[in-house]
Amino acid sequence: MKGVKDRFAEACIATDFEAHPGTIGGYKVWGVSDIVKGGREIFDGPYFTEIEARIAADLWKATPERKCARVDVSIHCAAWKPNPARELDFRRDAVAARTILAELIGAEPPKPNASRA
Repeated sequence: MKGVKDRFAEACIATDFEAHPGTIGGYKVWGVSDIVKGGREIFDGPYFTEIEARIAADLWKATPERKCARVDVSIHCAAWKPNPARELDFRRDAVAARTILAELIGAEPPKPNASRA
C-alpha cells in the first residue's frame, strides 16, 4: 500500500482540474465536507484531484469535530457563467490548499507551474 506522501506526489502530477466528460468546458472540483446543521457543507478545498481530497478527509477524520468528513466533488463550468477572475481564483485556491496539505503531511510542497501564473 502506498504511503500518504507517495499518494500526494502522485496527485501533484495533475496541474489543473480534471475535465468532466458530460460538459463542454466543465471540470471536477474536489473538496472535503462534513455534516453541518443537518446537511453537508464543504469546508476544505478546493483540490485538483480526488487523491488530495481523500488525504485531507483522512486527516480531518482524526479530529473529533470532523469525524464525519468525506470527499465531495462538484462540477464547475466556465461556460455557464463566464468569469475569468473566478476561474483563476479557483486554481489559486487549489494551489494554496495543495501547499497547506503538503505542509500538514510533511511532504515537499509542489513547485509552482509557470503556465498557471
